Amino acid sequence: MGLVDIYAAMLPTLKFEAGVHVNYGETVLHVHDGKPKFKDMPTEMGGSGTLLPD
Repeated sequence: MGLVDIYAAMLPTLKFEAGVHVNYGETVLHVHDGKPKFKDMPTEMGGSGTLLPD
């Protein structure tokens, strides 16, 4: 997919806003922000694509 994983904290001038939540099936901190929450990963990333409720 051409992605590079870096810690957002390494770029102090970057205004970061999440687009989706991945591996949300394992969460211990529930976030109610209206973003899609995937049980594991989207199908495009090799996951099931299963969405969980907000």
